[in-house]
Amino acid sequence: MHSKEIEAVRFLTERLLSTNLRKGYDLTREFEYSYVRPSSKGDKWQWFWDSCFHSIAIAHVDPNQAKRELETLVATQAEDGFIGHKYYWGVRFGGYTQPWAIRQSRHEGRLTRSGIIHPPVLAQAVERVGHIIQDAAFPPPFMHALDAYHEWLDDNRAPDADGLLVIISPYESGVDQSPAYDEARGVDGRSGRWRQALRDRLLGAKNWASGYDSAAMLSKANFYVKDAMVNGLYADSLATMARMHKAQGNMEFAQMYAARAELVTESLLEKMLDRSKGGFLSLIGREERRIEPLTVGGLVPLMVGGMPADIVTEIIERHLLSREKFWLRYPLPSVAANEPSFNPRETRMEWRGPTWVNTNWLVWRGLRRHGHAEAADQLASRTVGLVARSGLREFYNPLSGAGMGAKDFGSSALALDMAA
Repeated sequence: MHSKEIEAVRFLTERLLSTNLRKGYDLTREFEYSYVRPSSKGDKWQWFWDSCFHSIAIAHVDPNQAKRELETLVATQAEDGFIGHKYYWGVRFGGYTQPWAIRQSRHEGRLTRSGIIHPPVLAQAVERVGHIIQDAAFPPPFMHALDAYHEWLDDNRAPDADGLLVIISPYESGVDQSPAYDEARGVDGRSGRWRQALRDRLLGAKNWASGYDSAAMLSKANFYVKDAMVNGLYADSLATMARMHKAQGNMEFAQMYAARAELVTESLLEKMLDRSKGGFLSLIGREERRIEPLTVGGLVPLMVGGMPADIVTEIIERHLLSREKFWLRYPLPSVAANEPSFNPRETRMEWRGPTWVNTNWLVWRGLRRHGHAEAADQLASRTVGLVARSGLREFYNPLSGAGMGAKDFGSSALALDMAA
């Protein structure tokens, strides 16, 4: 990658602090919040995994704001350890002007947080920001909240002995319009976005009627998926917790998290790995049927440190680097290019072909972790060049590199971390 491209991405990241930064004082929490909204226009609330990604990118240009970003996110935590996928800082009129937000929220009276989760990347964000700013004292203040958060996940979303998390809505995956969820939604690949949206709203209404109580939602199984990417991130999150506790001398906690990470990794390999297909496939229903097609989420578990080297190498060399699947001009498409559902120009159901920087970053971490430096460098170089030319867009056409979706999209600033 060229220095001019890196400087262009740095400039775009710095500009987020003027276009996307939202500050204020929330009377409900009695807290002074400060976070980067996902884009300069549209939704102004704090999103869980977007905020984690923002903190990592912004740490390269403003360490203090990176810290405030994570402090604000942790401040949204409920007493039982739950952190929702969205928090409504400074909402007006009790939130009653936003019926869809209310239907995604627990029955708590005034609208504050959503009732669903996002992929677990908070521990990774805390660790990574600490490394970027070279401050070993950065993670400890977050550990209590992180422990409570992981206990909530284990108690509420890991119902089986395999330790795998179950998601109860496609929105919990962060890749909500992925064709991998068509069957779980009750639609087929030919269904348009309006029918998909209608099914999502019906599902949201059912979950809202259950009070977003995990036991009730898992029992009814209106949407019951053990997602490959979510659980790959969960295994990585548990391993990250083990490292941070070990670094702080908390050996009992470190061993507990390491054992959980090992269990989830073994379950990923045993239940989700499809070597012929070229990645990890999510499981639908209690009967745990594997879901096709192969998506970029099926590559994300490669980031888990406990993955056997031969499996990692095989998937990378035969599938990830395949020009018929993922190694397009601007990798990595959200769906393998040889899948019937692949649509590189889709802007409405955007996880059906376009390239996203956040999933590139996740896979890039896996490539580096397992010693595939050349592939990691190529992915980083192409991603940085893509963002430098097309700007911080929500997603990109993997064939032309054209930016699509929202502008000033914060999580695409992760390209700066890939450059660093």
